[in-house]
Amino acid sequence: MIEIALAAAALLFFVGLALILLRRSLVFWLLGAELLFNAALLVALAGGARWHAISGQVLALFIMALSGAALAPSLALLLRVRRELGTLNVDGLRLLREREKQDD
Repeated sequence: MIEIALAAAALLFFVGLALILLRRSLVFWLLGAELLFNAALLVALAGGARWHAISGQVLALFIMALSGAALAPSLALLLRVRRELGTLNVDGLRLLREREKQDD
């Protein structure tokens, strides 16, 4: 049982990491970060179930709260970048930084 959960968590982790490292879109970066949070959540739940401890479920609740708290400002920033640049490509963030330097 725990081996299956850990294998699924490892798969989620590596897919999330691949999305962050290989894609150039901010949407995929955000999706990859959420997959990393879900992998940690699955490991916490599997560990709690393995050792019959409630601490795994409590940790999972904290991970869900952290994931939700990180998602809201990330989506707001994503919408702001889309409105300012017209694109969600990571290279567009460099343009935004250069604009900020020119304004100073």
